[in-house]
Amino acid sequence: MKFSIRFKLLTIGIISVVCSALSVFIVSLQEHKSIYAESVKTNLQALTINTADDLLLQLSVDSDPFLLRSTLLRFERYEHLKYAILYSKNWDKAEVYIQPKLFSQVAQNLLAIPEVDPKKLQQGVSIEGSNIYALQPIDETGNIGGYLLVAHEYLQPLDNSQKDLIRLTSPLLILILLITTAAMLLTIRQQLVPLMNLSKFTRNITRTKEYGNRFQVRGDDEIYTLGQDINSMLEVIDSEIKLNAEQTQQLTEQREALYHLANYDQLTNLPNRRHVLYWLTNIMDQARKNDQLIGVLYFDVDHFKSVNDRMGHDVGDKLLIEVGRIVASFLKHEQVVARLAGDEFLVVLPKLQDKMEAVAIARKLTSGFSVPISIDRWSIQTGISVGVADSEDSGYRVDDLLNYADIAMYHSKHFAKGTVTRFHPQMLVESHRHTLIVNSIVNAARNNEFQLYYQPKISAAGEVCGLEALIRWENDTLGSLSPCEFIPIAETSGKISEITRWVMDKVLKDLPEIIRSSNTDIVVSFNISSVDMSSDWFEPYLLQMIEDYPDFLRHLQFEITESNYLNDYKSANKFFKLVQEAGGSVALDDFGTGFSSLSYLGRIDIDTIKVDREFIVNFLNDRRDRAVLKAILDLTNSLGLNSCCEGIENVEQAKYLIANGCGLMQGFYFSTATPIEQISDAIELAKQRYRELELFS
Repeated sequence: MKFSIRFKLLTIGIISVVCSALSVFIVSLQEHKSIYAESVKTNLQALTINTADDLLLQLSVDSDPFLLRSTLLRFERYEHLKYAILYSKNWDKAEVYIQPKLFSQVAQNLLAIPEVDPKKLQQGVSIEGSNIYALQPIDETGNIGGYLLVAHEYLQPLDNSQKDLIRLTSPLLILILLITTAAMLLTIRQQLVPLMNLSKFTRNITRTKEYGNRFQVRGDDEIYTLGQDINSMLEVIDSEIKLNAEQTQQLTEQREALYHLANYDQLTNLPNRRHVLYWLTNIMDQARKNDQLIGVLYFDVDHFKSVNDRMGHDVGDKLLIEVGRIVASFLKHEQVVARLAGDEFLVVLPKLQDKMEAVAIARKLTSGFSVPISIDRWSIQTGISVGVADSEDSGYRVDDLLNYADIAMYHSKHFAKGTVTRFHPQMLVESHRHTLIVNSIVNAARNNEFQLYYQPKISAAGEVCGLEALIRWENDTLGSLSPCEFIPIAETSGKISEITRWVMDKVLKDLPEIIRSSNTDIVVSFNISSVDMSSDWFEPYLLQMIEDYPDFLRHLQFEITESNYLNDYKSANKFFKLVQEAGGSVALDDFGTGFSSLSYLGRIDIDTIKVDREFIVNFLNDRRDRAVLKAILDLTNSLGLNSCCEGIENVEQAKYLIANGCGLMQGFYFSTATPIEQISDAIELAKQRYRELELFS
C-alpha cells in the first residue's frame, strides 16, 4: 500500500511531535523521581539525626519512657512515615512509634516490624523494597547508647506524585497532538519547516534538560499555539524543578545550620565540647599509629564569677568571646581552641615536637592577658589558669588526657592563678585525696569529726574581750587536716555550707560555757564564706537562729575575708545589714592582702578590721612593714572601727601594737587555741601574759 507524501509527512510529523513530547515527559518523570527520592532521603536523614540528638540528651539524663515516647510522637505529623523504633545498644526494642493509619494493620503482630533486619542496614539512609529506612546511632564521642530506625513509604508516595504530574501535563500533551494534526492537515507545506524546528527544539530539550529554554514562534496559527503550549509545559516542568531545587537548597542550608548548632558554641562561635572531643578522638587514633605527640591545654578564666556578679552577665559573655579571640590569635594552623562549658576552654595542639612545646605555648597564652581587656565601659584585668597534659601522659586515651589536664589546671588555680602547670603523676594522688576530702565532709559534720578550738583576743587594757573559733578535723583515713587544706576544697566543691552550719551550731552550743568561763560580755568570732552568704539556706538559717537565741547574737562576730567581700559585695552588704540590725557584729578578715582600692572601706558597714599576720611577722625588722602597719592602725581608728591584730608571738610586737592604738590582739604569745574544756585556763594565761608586759612599771 502506497501512502501520500502528505500522509507520510503528517504521520512523520505527528510521530515526531508525540515521541519528542513523550521523551521530554519521560525524562521529566525520571528527573522528578530522582529529585523526589533525594528530597525524601535528605528530609528523613535530617529528621532522624535531630530526633537522635534529642533522644541522646534524654537517655543521658534519666531515660524517662514518657519523654522518649513524646519525642517519637513528633513523627505523627509526617503522613508517609510508617513507624519509628528506638533500640537499645543491644538491639532490644525500647520504644516503638507506628503511624496511626497503619496501627490497625500491625496491632495484631508488632513483631512483624521492621520488615528488615536493622542490624543488616547501613547507618544512614537506604532503600529496601517499598520503603526508605533511616538508621541513626544514638551516641556521643563513640559511646553508642542505642539506635533509632525510621521507616518511610517510598513507592506509594512516588506513584501518587507521578500520577499528579501526569494528570497535570496530559491535557497539554493531548492538546499539542490535536493542534499538530490539524495544522499539518491544513498547511502541511507552509508549516513543515516550523514544525521540524519545533521537533528539533524538543529533542534538544530532551538531550540537554535545559527546561528554561523557550521555543521562538511567530504568527498566530496552530504552530504558534503549539509552540506556546510546549513552552507552557516546559514552564510547568521548569518551575517544578526549580521548586524542588529550592527545597533541596533549603534542606542543605538547614542541615548546615543544624550541624553548626550541634558542633559550635553559640556564644563564642568556637567548636563546642562534642565537636572537639570527636575531632580529638580521631586525631588521637592517627597520632598513636604515627607515634605523634598531642598536647592539650585546659584553662578557665580567673575571677570570671566576680565579673558576672559585679558587671553583669552581658559583660561576662563578651569577656568569654574576647578570651576565645585572644587565645585563637596565638594558635597556628591545626591548633584549635574550643569552649567546653561556662568559662572552661580547651586548646588542642597536634603534632608537637616535644613535651615542653605545649608548656611554651601555654605561657604565651597567659602572657596575652597581661593587658586589661576593655569591654563596654569596663577595663577588666583577668587571666587564665592553664593545665597542660599530652598524649603520652594519658596513654593516648582521650578521657584520661582531659582529666589530667583538668587536674593540672586545678593546681594552677589553687596555688597561683594565671600560671601554667604541667601534669605530673603525683597530682593523681593529690586529686584522689581531694576527692576523698570532698566525699568525707558531709559525714565529718554528721559524725562530729570536726572540733572547735578557741583562741583568746585580749584588749589593750588587758581584758579578754573575744575568742576566735578555729576548726580542726581529725579523720581516720585522711589523718589530721589543716583548714588551709579542706576549707578551699569545701568552697570549690559546694560543701562549705555543711562546715559553716556545723560551726555555727557548735558555737551556739558552747556559748553558755564560754560566757560562764569569761564572766564578761565576750564575743566569739568565726569565718563565713562568700558562698554561704549568697546561698539560699543561709539567710533563713540566720533568721531562725536570731529567733531561737535572741540574747546570743550580741556575743557573735561574723568574719569575712577581704577577697570574699570583693567577690560578692552585694550579698555581703545585705548580710552585714541583717547581722547588725539583730545586734551582732562583723569583722573584715585578712585586711591588706587583697589588691583592691581602699575606697570601699568608707562604704561598708563593719565593726572590726583584722590585720593579717603578714604585717605582724616582720614589722619590727622591716621599716616598710612597720610603716604600713601603723598606717592601717591609724586608718582604722580614723574610721571609728575596732582593730584586731593576729599572729603576735613576742613581747616587742605586743608592746608596739598597744602603743600604736591596736584594739585587740591574739597570737601564740598570749595563748594557743584550746578546746572548750580548757577555755578558762586559756583566758587566765592570756591575762597573765599581758601582765608580764609590764606596761605600767
